[in-house]
Amino acid sequence: MIIDMHAHIADLRTTATLEHEPPTAESLIARLDDEGIDRAVVLPWPPCPEAITFPSLFSSHPDVVGQVRAAARYPDRLILFGNADPRWGGNAGDTDFSWLLARLVEMGCVGMGEVSAYIPFDDPRTVNLFRQCGAWDLPVTIESTRRGKGWERYGFIDDPGLPHLERLLQQAQETTVIGHGPGFWADIGAGPDDASQYPYPKGRIDREGGVPRLLRRYSNLYADLSATSGYNAVTRDPAFGVAFLDAFQDKLLFGTDDCHFADEEQRMPQLGHLRGLLQEGQLSPEAFDKITWRNALSVMPRYKLGSLPRDR
Repeated sequence: MIIDMHAHIADLRTTATLEHEPPTAESLIARLDDEGIDRAVVLPWPPCPEAITFPSLFSSHPDVVGQVRAAARYPDRLILFGNADPRWGGNAGDTDFSWLLARLVEMGCVGMGEVSAYIPFDDPRTVNLFRQCGAWDLPVTIESTRRGKGWERYGFIDDPGLPHLERLLQQAQETTVIGHGPGFWADIGAGPDDASQYPYPKGRIDREGGVPRLLRRYSNLYADLSATSGYNAVTRDPAFGVAFLDAFQDKLLFGTDDCHFADEEQRMPQLGHLRGLLQEGQLSPEAFDKITWRNALSVMPRYKLGSLPRDR
């Protein structure tokens, strides 16, 4: 069993990348078959106004509900997440999201994400939405960034050391938060070059950063290994990466986030890396299973795993 915790079927092209093919539910499933992945979590896009691209406005399902409905046609392969911006519903810290969350749950959604508003993690509006997601047993996958680094587009804002995320975790203790994105994974280490090399620091990790500290301290924090940010974090220092995967095998989730386009060259190498470590004996079979599917089931209490398709 392999579960990809981070996939998309939205048109994420920009006007500069129109030569690529946008993903669909069907092309996503074809990729899963090709890579030996059983199921994938579909995260609807765009999650916030800052993430809207012009081509996406003309896609066949440009909105959250449309993508949920498109993915819902394949319940044996695709797992549904909803999405929301904490600023919806009046841009207030006391907005009642229960109407929206109830309808997403009725549609089959078992989580939310990737929630990506360009405001701090501990903004009262963020805390309000996350608390309500927790009350509905919906884990939340987040996108993260930093100010002043040329990435002021989308994603929750934090600083080195992840102080804003820590305050969110303290204020929404009943909510499972799944870390993701450059603002999160750049903080796996706390070396002098990490901040200057954002978003993808390179080289040896001599001192652990906010990610391992928070994973160790907060039971409601998990992390998905998707995208360039996740892969870079666990490969930039191979020895540290192996030790990190072993130490936090109960808190890590395999994901790709390589479905921005349907092109084969866009695929991410996470699964190959994990399989290689398993084959080399650097990652135990137990740890491999936890990271590639068991932890996924544990963070999605609403998801009921049915039987696999007969041809798998």
